[in-house]
Amino acid sequence: MALHLFNIPKQFSLTQNVSRHPLHGTCMKQRIKCLAGNQDLSQTIERRSANYQPAAWSYDLLESLKKDNREEIFDGGVKTLEKMYEDRAKKLEEEVKCRMYDDNIEPLALLELVDDIQNLGLGYRFEKDIKRSLQRRILEVSNVTFEKSLHAAALSFRILRQHGYENGNFQAELCKDVKGMLSLYEASYHAFEEENLLQEAKAFTRTHLKNLDANIDKSIQELVNHAMELPSHHRMLRLEARWRIEEYKRREGADDVLLELAILDFNMVQSSLQRELQDMSRWWRRMGIANKLQFARDRLMESFFWAVGMVFEPEYSNCRKGLTKVAALITTLDDIYDIYGSLDELEQFTDAWAVLCKVFLQEAKWFSTKFTPTFEEYLDNGWRSASGLVLLVHACFLMSKNITKEALEGLEKEHDFLRCPNIIFRLSNDLASWKAEIEGGESAKSISCYMNQTGLSEDRAREHMNILIDESWKKMNKVRAVDSSSPFEKPFVETAINLARIAQCTYQYGDSHSAPDDRSKKRVLSVIVEPIPLMER
Repeated sequence: MALHLFNIPKQFSLTQNVSRHPLHGTCMKQRIKCLAGNQDLSQTIERRSANYQPAAWSYDLLESLKKDNREEIFDGGVKTLEKMYEDRAKKLEEEVKCRMYDDNIEPLALLELVDDIQNLGLGYRFEKDIKRSLQRRILEVSNVTFEKSLHAAALSFRILRQHGYENGNFQAELCKDVKGMLSLYEASYHAFEEENLLQEAKAFTRTHLKNLDANIDKSIQELVNHAMELPSHHRMLRLEARWRIEEYKRREGADDVLLELAILDFNMVQSSLQRELQDMSRWWRRMGIANKLQFARDRLMESFFWAVGMVFEPEYSNCRKGLTKVAALITTLDDIYDIYGSLDELEQFTDAWAVLCKVFLQEAKWFSTKFTPTFEEYLDNGWRSASGLVLLVHACFLMSKNITKEALEGLEKEHDFLRCPNIIFRLSNDLASWKAEIEGGESAKSISCYMNQTGLSEDRAREHMNILIDESWKKMNKVRAVDSSSPFEKPFVETAINLARIAQCTYQYGDSHSAPDDRSKKRVLSVIVEPIPLMER
């Protein structure tokens, strides 16, 4: 297949000098060799088809997204709208900082301000200020207890844990305080593996929040429904920021300064994302893969959305572009292995590529021979074939100018931390797409492997997958908060956690990468295309 898809001759040899190998940092010479053997290329090979829907987005539309470069009269001078927004945002940012550093602010008020800042997508702007303000008031903030309120204690626990403090357990107690139970429910998703009390708190609060009085305040009910569907800790950051901004607009007593800053920031970040998307659209059209390989999914927008889900901050523009390219090419490779190539072709093609193709090839062999591996065999291959590991390796190099020796070794030896978001990626994918893929002839998927091995029902198998997802989150929580043995820097750790978030986002209602529906299109529109109307001043 590689021979006639990429016009490679029957026997070829490519020698390439590489100055620095990404995992070793040393000079080396790579020699890639592929032998076609004696395969008769004129023979007819029966090709499968997944009948993928065409691209949901017009590339002419993507390249026509408007830019806020119009000039306006402002403070007696001429400025572009973009510059006006930046100047206004800086002024509002200083006002928020003054509140954070106010010595008279109550500990609970500080925690709620930090929570609002993070929920509204502004955490990256105030990262250092949040850390400093919490450090200055750590004794007061950490001593917020149930005597104050259930909400206060749970919020203190969650905020401090999010920022690296290994604060201890707290005593959960029955409470009719709905806001408090919601705070405790959200806090429980920041648990470590050994924290059984938080697991009990999660079960208790979930049960009671699902059976609330019908007369509850509508604004609280909206927050509860949102959390019951998926906790904030597991949600894609920019999509969550958009939802929180819309919710905050309706909140009684909302802080107008914080709200205006959140809207300006969201729109400015969105504008920069649109410029990047236009660059990616032109790159993809020049590549011509969508036209040449029409059996494969054309998913540039969805690939870009993945990249935004992993790292949205403006400073990582080059990283997002790199991840978009990798994700788009991985999608094509996946389709070559999943539906197009014969086993002989795939074995030859794999010789010319690397580890990712080998795990794709293993899945192709299982399909070809109708073999169902053990669940452990499947997952050991599956967490790699999810392709998140490739994305994370690229992200590590695209984000960091100086990568430590320890980080390089962590990548090369597949550090346990890297396994966690990829297990979430793989199992979320399987939970969403299992039935469709089984109907298409697949037998090696996590649910079917587990059912075959244990004799349990589909419901029990799905329950087990969700338990494994939950356990992976707990392991990541530990690394994020206190695990000094991790070789990776904080920005990369956050990006790996974001990989898990965008995976759960993508597969929350089905497979929105392979089969984007109206709901997934609205999500993309809300994050990348449609700005939030500005507040009137």
